[in-house]
Parts: sequence; C-alpha cells; structure tokens
Amino acid sequence: MDRFVQFLRRQLDIDLELLRVAREDAETGSTRACLITPIRGFRECELKARLLTTHHHCGSGEGPCDALGESYPPEDERGCPTRALLGLPYADRPGYSARWRP
Repeated sequence: MDRFVQFLRRQLDIDLELLRVAREDAETGSTRACLITPIRGFRECELKARLLTTHHHCGSGEGPCDALGESYPPEDERGCPTRALLGLPYADRPGYSARWRP
C-alpha cells in the first residue's frame, strides 16, 4: 500500500513544481503555455493531497472506506477505490503499475 501512496505523492510534487514554473512564466511574461491556470492547478493538487490524507489508512482496517466495506484487501496497494481513482491521471507516468488501475 505504501508504494502506491508514495507514487501518488511524487506525482503531486511533480505537478506542483510544473505549476510553480508556469506561474513564474506567467509573472515574467514568458510565452510557454500551460493547459491549466496555476491557481486551478494548485487547487487540484490540494484537493488530491487532502483526499489522499483522508484515505491514507484505507485497506488497513482503520480507514473510512474500511468502515463502509469498500476497501481493497490489505495486500492490494491501492487501499480503496478513491485512492485508485486519484492515481488514474498519472497512469501514463513512469512508475505507475497497471495493477493500480481502478
């Protein structure tokens, strides 16, 4: 379970760095384009980080999805459907495992 969470956190860190560069480019008038505005991107990263924190213990018997009976077994690194969905935008990045797909 920890490898999946570590992977997701790395992807969020990468997104935040890309957005920081995009914001700096916008402030300096650079012509490089970003598909999303930096503010929206930062909000999306905050949302994903909060969801990941909320569902951190899912699959261990102590998470919110465990209480609802919606978590994956402990040997499944995803933890719960919410965490699996959080990883889906990063399916094309190195390190993403096909078994993590929802």
